Amino acid sequence: MGTKEEKMLKRFKNEIAIASSGMEKTVAAQFFSELADWAYANSEAMLIDDELDEQDYENE
Repeated sequence: MGTKEEKMLKRFKNEIAIASSGMEKTVAAQFFSELADWAYANSEAMLIDDELDEQDYENE
């Protein structure tokens, strides 16, 4: 990950921390759980796209 992406991630983390600071603990826990699920699903989707691009269609 490059500097641009690291700065963007830092900004997002800061915004999320500010947004969640006023939440009740159970609400914040659910918020972060859903955020984690979303992030994981998107990460997996990026890896699946890469695996599909790497297939050798000539030898199938």
